Amino acid sequence: MSILKTVTEQHIYQMETFNHIMRGRVWKRARALTSSLMRGSMWIDVDSTVKTTYGKHQEGAAVGYNPHKRGAPSYHPQLAFCAETKEILQAWLRCGNAYTSNGIVAFMKQLAAHLPNRMRLVFRGDSGYFVGALLDWLDARGDGYLIKVKLKGLVDLLEVQQWQAVAGHDGWEQASFTHRCGTWAHTRTFVAVRRLKDEDCNQGKLLDMRSYDYFCYVTTENLTPWQTHKKYGERATCETWIDEAKNQMGMAHIKTKNFLASSALFQCAVLAYNTVRWMALVSGDKQLMRWEMASIRTFMVRMAGKLVCGGRQMTLKIPTTLLHPKPWQSWLRVGMT
Repeated sequence: MSILKTVTEQHIYQMETFNHIMRGRVWKRARALTSSLMRGSMWIDVDSTVKTTYGKHQEGAAVGYNPHKRGAPSYHPQLAFCAETKEILQAWLRCGNAYTSNGIVAFMKQLAAHLPNRMRLVFRGDSGYFVGALLDWLDARGDGYLIKVKLKGLVDLLEVQQWQAVAGHDGWEQASFTHRCGTWAHTRTFVAVRRLKDEDCNQGKLLDMRSYDYFCYVTTENLTPWQTHKKYGERATCETWIDEAKNQMGMAHIKTKNFLASSALFQCAVLAYNTVRWMALVSGDKQLMRWEMASIRTFMVRMAGKLVCGGRQMTLKIPTTLLHPKPWQSWLRVGMT
């Protein structure tokens, strides 16, 4: 661990750059197998997560938003995932009191600098990323976004819109409109859907009053409000990938007293996670690409066996047939080529 004490910010940047370089090589190889891979727009899911710290004097740990252990110091990493390949495009380890969108423009600038220039990015994020500076930057680049709206007086704004029923979905209505927030230079397109609440109170029914659950997004994409709502719902898998990286690959699990040392370990976990994703991607095996890290570890690394003692020696007996022979062969071919 002594080598970690010598880590500098430049070393962290070099580790991040190495991740980008490796991804570029993998994509080039993967495109030879799948011509449709990474063509046109790339949907990028950005999210933050909380990793609670324990012990004393861990540099960078601070009390902030921590729904799992309120009042406990933590780190607040920020990650960007490629929706198509599930890999971590970029990740920063941040202090625990950092707000969700802190540094998001710089984060995206660094990421965009390492992606193909011809590729259009579509940023997808929750309401924590409803930030004018981010939208301005994406607009200036000609990129897209689909971000949940967080706005004071949002319900009042939505109630006066022209709502239409969503065909085939009882109780759901949709609307689209343009709106300019106070600090914005121009209007942007908003879309919304609302759902009639099931548990209207008796008084509300007597007065013919209805209450709704509202869902509103700002977007550049040519989708209906209902399609936009469903497209945003696909972002839920991003939280699954974060959980997978944290709990199955140990991302931000190993922490030291030095923040840069912890950042280096964090970047090592990101690279380990991506290496497994890249091997599955290059294999072309759809089952490998669907499996989580724990599944790959169980079926590709672990193997049932029996240790037999006899004749003054010990023999390990293993099955002659594998539980998943096709993914195993695909996995082997990646390592041999």
